[in-house]
Amino acid sequence: MKLQLKLMCAVFLMMAVVFARCAGKPAKKTPEAPYTVGVIDSANVGTTYLYLLDEDLQETDTLRCPYHGVGSFGSTPVQIEDGVLYVQLAGNTMKPNKCAVAAMNLQTGEWKEYSFDGGIIEDFRVNEHGIFAFSNRAEPSIEYCPFEERENVSLKLEAESPGLCISVDGYGVYFISEETADTEGYDAKEEKYVLCRADIKDGSQEKLLDVTEELAGSTLGYAQWHGGEMYIPHGDKLCVYNPHKNEMRQIGLPGKEACQVLIDQGRVYVVDCEVNSSETDIYCFCPETGEIEAAYHIAENTLQSYLRDGTFYMLQQEPVAKVLKYQLTEDGSCRKLSEAIIEAETDDDHRISDMFVK
Repeated sequence: MKLQLKLMCAVFLMMAVVFARCAGKPAKKTPEAPYTVGVIDSANVGTTYLYLLDEDLQETDTLRCPYHGVGSFGSTPVQIEDGVLYVQLAGNTMKPNKCAVAAMNLQTGEWKEYSFDGGIIEDFRVNEHGIFAFSNRAEPSIEYCPFEERENVSLKLEAESPGLCISVDGYGVYFISEETADTEGYDAKEEKYVLCRADIKDGSQEKLLDVTEELAGSTLGYAQWHGGEMYIPHGDKLCVYNPHKNEMRQIGLPGKEACQVLIDQGRVYVVDCEVNSSETDIYCFCPETGEIEAAYHIAENTLQSYLRDGTFYMLQQEPVAKVLKYQLTEDGSCRKLSEAIIEAETDDDHRISDMFVK
């Protein structure tokens, strides 16, 4: 009898351990407290979590996401349009390379999935018209999902070898194509990079400009539109494309690895952070003159960052997952307002993938 009791206790204990592991963190489906920042703790198979933080970076809620493989791990910015968060949905180990974008209502926590036919989503952009996704399959295409009640549109690209990232302005989708050109000599080939545009509304496509000198090997992953121009970070320079003049100009930067462009209060900010660096530099530009008006230095590395009314939010992934908040002033000084270490799941299946600011 005692042996049976011990066996039953052992079984119940094992069940409790298994249940606790499956249940993971206590989580809700709907945010119950006001929040400002969200951090995505993504998983290939297990539960994906969203940690919600208030203005002081104090955790308010943990939400459970119904999808796996959510987030881009820095390669594609999380996007918010009309109170809805849009994030890449990469699939999981059971269903890898799913061609979809996941969307969450920031007020209700309700999730929705936008699926596209075939291929792998390399990049996507959202604006008031809908979702524009770049699928780099055997026949690269732009997949467009309008927010109006209309059918999706798929536009096969004519470019020789389109890049992995897009930038969208209105219905125009911009991308960089890598092409091979003949040069003098026997079987001599030369690579060149061409800025292209595809119009998802009328189906037109055109090559705009040879950008080999300015953007060789670059992407439009963190390009931003401001004042009718596209700002593209690339190495030690900021490239600015004017579609009306079809011209590209360059602005030299003090740093070596410009990785992101932010727009705030009519100013253009460039975030510079080298891979495996422990420091981040930020340069503030006047769009009219192209002059650096202020420069900021932060002794932390950043995976993603956002700027709201002079307040800089950044996500650090290594050596510890952390969200930091700084106040940037016009004289070039910056002051740390708060920081929060993210207590994420620690098993091999979980990784901090993205941050967003509501």
